[in-house]
Order: sequence, then structure tokens, then C-alpha cells
Amino acid sequence: MLLCMNDVSDDPSLGSVDPAQHPPLAFPDADWAWFLDRCESLGITGAPERRPRLEAIYGHLVGVNRWLNLTRITDARSYLKGHILDSLVALADPRLKHLAEGAPCVDLGSGGGYPGLPLALWTHPVPWVLADARKRKADFLAAAATLVGPQVTARHLRGLETPRTAPDLRGKCQLVTSRAMAQAVEVLTEAAPLLRRHGHCIIYKGPAYLGEERKSALIRSTKLGYRHVADRSLVLEPGDPERILTVFERQ
Repeated sequence: MLLCMNDVSDDPSLGSVDPAQHPPLAFPDADWAWFLDRCESLGITGAPERRPRLEAIYGHLVGVNRWLNLTRITDARSYLKGHILDSLVALADPRLKHLAEGAPCVDLGSGGGYPGLPLALWTHPVPWVLADARKRKADFLAAAATLVGPQVTARHLRGLETPRTAPDLRGKCQLVTSRAMAQAVEVLTEAAPLLRRHGHCIIYKGPAYLGEERKSALIRSTKLGYRHVADRSLVLEPGDPERILTVFERQ
């Protein structure tokens, strides 16, 4: 449901992105146990101590999603798999094991906050910027960022205008991530002005990426000043389609 300015509601949470209006939602123990098992299988550590913050992020997302279209994934098991686990698989990449504390990371087209929110939670105190071209979603992201920590901020940024409207990020970012935002070529184009030399762009893709989209990305990447580093494939759960993480380095 999208609440218009003239709509009247007795529910103060409708139209609000304030986390105080959208309290944490506890994960059922069976779903949490499943999540911990999958984390162990994928080599992701540190989940138990982060459970309270994940439940706060989840409650906030579900609450705001009542009036702002953020996600179709709202049940706990699907959320843990489709948003949290799917975001965290990038932690296995060597680039995320050696992030510097001072240089920013940017999640382009962050939308509901993925993969940026989970990655920021796991890589504290590295600074993260959650960027989205839609003002309402940027407002939501700014509120969600407070549930992770002061090292996370959000900005209303529009694609190729980003270097002009956010000069503090131009050529300064050590990492740019993107999931389900656009074709890889478009992501690489938008990320290029943000990345410092030897900075990396990690794009989350499905199995269809390995066809024409990949060919186009590889051709365009060299013209944009990238080196293709790797395509990593994995599955979140046996029987699932492959997830592809394609990694490029700015030269």
C-alpha cells in the first residue's frame, strides 16, 4: 500500500520510516537455526552476536514495507535467505577481507538496503554509503542505517550525477557493490568515477548473466578502465540456481 499525502490513518507507523515506529521482529528459532547452518556451510562467521541487530533491521523493513514498496520477501526464512545470506556471500571474496577502515564503500541502487546493510554490519568499522535514486527509499535507508551504526550513511544520488553531487566520493571508494540494480555494463559505468585506483566493483547476478550480459560487460569494462578479476558462482542452498558474483578492479 502506498500512502498518499491526503490519506488519513490512525496508525502513526504508516508513512513513517522512524525505526521507533517499527520495532524488531524476532526470527523463529527454527528459521534462525537454518540460517546459522547455512552460514557455517558458506564460511560466514559472526552471526549469533548480530542477531539482535538483524531482527531490528528486519522489523524496520517489514514495517515500512506496509506503505513503501521495498521488497516482496517478508517471511523470516525467505528474508534470511534472500536478503541476508545472499548479501553476505560476498564476504568470501578476498577483497572484503582486506577493507581499509577509512575509505568508503558504496552500495549502488541499495533499495531496501541489500547487500549494503548486512555487509556494513559484518565489516564494521568500515564506512558504507547506501545510495539510491529514489528519495523515499533514500529516506528509508538513512533510517535503516542507524540500526547498524554511525559508520553507515545513506544518500539520494542519481546515477551518473553522483560524482558531481557527491564530490567527496569521487575517486575515493575502495568498493562498490550492486545487486539487482541494472545490467552489469550500467553498474560499471556508474561505479567507475567513484572508485579509486585498484578499487573493486562487485555485482550480484543470476545464472543468466553468463551469456550476452557478461560478454558486453567484459568488452565495455576495458574501455571504462577496469580489469576483470573473477566470476564466483555459489548456491545459497542445495537445489537453488547459481548466484554469480562478478568482480572488476579499477585500473
